[in-house]
Amino acid sequence: MLTPELVRAVEALRGMVDVAVTQGLEKLPAERGLADRLGVSRNMVRRALEILESEGAVVRSPGRGGGAFITAVTDAAPVSPTLFDAHERKLERDLNAIKGIPQMLAEQGFEATTRVLSESIEPASPGIAAALRLRDGAPVVSLLRLRLADGQPLSLERMFLDAELFPDLLDHSPIGSLYALLATQYGVTVATAEEQVEVVEASRQVATLLDLKPWAPVLALRRVSRRDDGTPVEASIDLFRPELTRLIVRTVVGEH
Repeated sequence: MLTPELVRAVEALRGMVDVAVTQGLEKLPAERGLADRLGVSRNMVRRALEILESEGAVVRSPGRGGGAFITAVTDAAPVSPTLFDAHERKLERDLNAIKGIPQMLAEQGFEATTRVLSESIEPASPGIAAALRLRDGAPVVSLLRLRLADGQPLSLERMFLDAELFPDLLDHSPIGSLYALLATQYGVTVATAEEQVEVVEASRQVATLLDLKPWAPVLALRRVSRRDDGTPVEASIDLFRPELTRLIVRTVVGEH
């Protein structure tokens, strides 16, 4: 049943759709934001969006990253130029710089917090042993840390180091920058790092720690850092929440 309040909500949303089309915006704000803007309940917003969807003005998609997508924009421009407008505040993870997450967060104005979830000495798996140039089963230091930005889970980090190269490492606080700790306590400086980036699914345990839904996509960064003579220092896997992270890469064009 169309009530006067519902009719006004539909007309207001139609106007917002028209404005969004001219601006190249792909979707309307979230239901809560629409309800606040229109001064109606979220249920009223849902009913109004149902009408717009039946008219073909929007297509609704549930879940994280979903919303009411504007048909005229998504049909005309699958890759919107508005994607070039990086206005959302995210951690800018510079792949060309060797910095710890706490330093990156501090430089970008975030409050950095680290939670150490586990620390132990364990036998190296074949993959970790190969990365660190150790024999299979050699003792390695294993650190699992959760990084938070402004109190919100940002990344989950699993790091492995040669236990013989860094004796008594677990006697030191693993909360701050590990690179700084290695330099001051062991005289080891990281000179280079190779990172591989891909998108993987978050397991239930990872999703719980990062405050995501199970099997949500996360950015996986596999890294091996080395000294200037090429000796491996650490091998690690960082899992980042993609909606809170922006990767920065700089390249130099070579001669053709």
